[in-house]
Amino acid sequence: MDPLILLDQAVAQEKVPRALAKKVRLRMKYLQAAVERVEKASGLRYPPYYVEPTLPVSKSGSEYGQMGVLFARVVPAAVNGSVLILVQFTAALIAFGTKGTMDAVAAHEFTHYVDLVRKLSTTNVTSDETATTLYEAAFADAERVVPPKLIFADKALVSLVSRKFKNELSDEALNKKVGAAWIAKNLPVRLVGPEENRVSLSMEAVAATRFDPAVLAKVAELKKKASP
Repeated sequence: MDPLILLDQAVAQEKVPRALAKKVRLRMKYLQAAVERVEKASGLRYPPYYVEPTLPVSKSGSEYGQMGVLFARVVPAAVNGSVLILVQFTAALIAFGTKGTMDAVAAHEFTHYVDLVRKLSTTNVTSDETATTLYEAAFADAERVVPPKLIFADKALVSLVSRKFKNELSDEALNKKVGAAWIAKNLPVRLVGPEENRVSLSMEAVAATRFDPAVLAKVAELKKKASP
């Protein structure tokens, strides 16, 4: 799949300036390098990914004024009767994030991906408790990952992810750039509540899915290590 197809559509609809889209396209090399680093460090293939031109901004109704940008996330979708797991990276992240931040984000989302494969492949699919505040959502996010040190052989990458993610992405410089160059300029934004960041999947679709055998082998290895 072309990871920039949605961005191209947003440009055609005049929702995103051509100059900004060109910047994203030029900086895609950093995302590709991040994906390749994750693959080398894990020995596993990265799932399909795409660039989202609309910036998801999470706002908690119970915490006045508290907002957080969802720069990337793992998106499971039901396609042709089975589950397809995608990673969504925002155009804002690609346009304004540093190489180090993109490395950390790509690696962090990969830990979510492995954890999701673990849950789905063992049919351990239960409804996570709905998060009603950004704090709870961030805490839950941290609970739905496999520790990077169990997946990546690259110690520098493990350290980078640990520094950048304390429950959620910590990058004030990126937040300021996106606030000034994206949100303040009225580029596409979608407000989402923390409780919306979930997807319902049928057991039939899960059962029909054929996951990457190498990832399943890693999941089995992790399960064995976790056993007493």
